[in-house]
Amino acid sequence: MLIQPSVSANPTYKIDFHGLKAGESYTYDFPVDDRFFERWPESEVTSGRGEARVEAVKHASMMELAVTIDAEVLLTCDRCLDEFLCPVHFEGHPVVKISASIPEGEQYSGDAHEAANNSDGDVLWVSPAEDSLDLGQYIYESIILSLPFQRVHSDIRECNPDMLKRFRIVSEEEFDALTHEGADEGESPFAALKELKEDDK
Repeated sequence: MLIQPSVSANPTYKIDFHGLKAGESYTYDFPVDDRFFERWPESEVTSGRGEARVEAVKHASMMELAVTIDAEVLLTCDRCLDEFLCPVHFEGHPVVKISASIPEGEQYSGDAHEAANNSDGDVLWVSPAEDSLDLGQYIYESIILSLPFQRVHSDIRECNPDMLKRFRIVSEEEFDALTHEGADEGESPFAALKELKEDDK
């Protein structure tokens, strides 16, 4: 099989599958940035930076995709309510089936603002009448599904100490570690938490 890789920086998130040759491999780089998230104004993620790389192999009536997303997205910390950049990594291998008819219960990929995937997310359907395959929705959903269940700073010392004191939502173990560190460093912003513990006695 002849493999002729090509790279295309594509801000539209679309692949013109009609122009691809069967048996050849193509690589596309899609930016994951603030402009990308503007397409979903109601999303909890409104800002980010990174890239989605899509490797596509075209066949007669289907395409095999390998999707890799590496990005950082801006989230609100559940612990202190400050914003922080959360790393996101995703790898997926959806199959794109090009067909004028699809099984009951499935949907064509269509525009990125419409439902794009079937229930298991492994198959994307596209009509041969479509001009291109829009991967925006797939990339967006992959990022959202890759977010951690608990949205917090990776290191509690990066949290806002005033908010930790106000909400008292750190665990006993985290509390002891922070107050001990604050006592050692003297000027640490977490030193004030020690007073809170003494007040609760």
